[in-house]
Amino acid sequence: MKLEDLQYPLSNQPVDEKNFDVEKWREENPVDYFKYLCILEQQQGIAKDIVFKDLYQVNRLYVPDMLYKYYSFTEDERLNETKLETLKKQQLYLSDIQSFNDPFDSKAFYYDSEPLKKIQRLKPHGGRLIDDFTAFIRATSLTANGVQSMPMWAHYANNHAGFCVSYDMKDKDNLALSSCTFPVQYTEQRLDITSLMLRQAQMLESEIYRQSLLGRKKILIGDLSIVYISSLLCNIKHSSWAYEKEFRCTMGADMSYIKAKPHAIYAGMKCSKDNLMRLKQIACTLKVPVYQMYFNELSETYELSIRKVN
Repeated sequence: MKLEDLQYPLSNQPVDEKNFDVEKWREENPVDYFKYLCILEQQQGIAKDIVFKDLYQVNRLYVPDMLYKYYSFTEDERLNETKLETLKKQQLYLSDIQSFNDPFDSKAFYYDSEPLKKIQRLKPHGGRLIDDFTAFIRATSLTANGVQSMPMWAHYANNHAGFCVSYDMKDKDNLALSSCTFPVQYTEQRLDITSLMLRQAQMLESEIYRQSLLGRKKILIGDLSIVYISSLLCNIKHSSWAYEKEFRCTMGADMSYIKAKPHAIYAGMKCSKDNLMRLKQIACTLKVPVYQMYFNELSETYELSIRKVN
């Protein structure tokens, strides 16, 4: 699927802000970053930056009031201590996307370097303008699944032996977290952005030449298309991961942690007594409740039961 072949009809219907139903709107308008990019590419100059800010504000409507992160306890006690210390400091660790468990993560788009070989400066590099878009960002994953997701406990909390933390995205102390969190789009298709990358390469070559003639030692580029590509399209995954209902907090590559105030802590049903005690101590320091999941033998449903333990 090529970027230039995308067409999206835009509605001119006014929004009834007084009777706006955000849940209904989310259902009728699933997030589509391909559409965002298509809209951006129709803009020129400063209009592109203005439209991106508008799209960003629209994207805030997808973020629910509460998001969750699952953690595992492993045989690596030093790593366990690091996770708990990070929780105690009210932070979330941001990883390199290359370390995520999906080898196709952030591979929802690609470009053919062959047409870019005509750019003189790129010839020695085989027409490659950028090798890895994920090099510019770090991220952490949250979920809208809540604490009743059996697969999440199994896959990300070492088979119910770990823990889960909820984060109130409306809490003013989590403003930085919520402002950098994007919904993940799930799709079967990848997007060919060769035409966009060719235009970017041509623009860069032209600007370098023009500004060099002006005697500038530092070349300044006002077009942020590459930044927009990285920040938007890195939030796309294959549809087989849709069960995760992922939301992704992304920051620049120089950021390793982001402030994140916990709302509550949930220990898995197989969490050890020692680890449960450690979670309770942290919860006491943070003044948040601790719950433990358990299996009710008399329940008629497959849902886990929850009990408060502090």
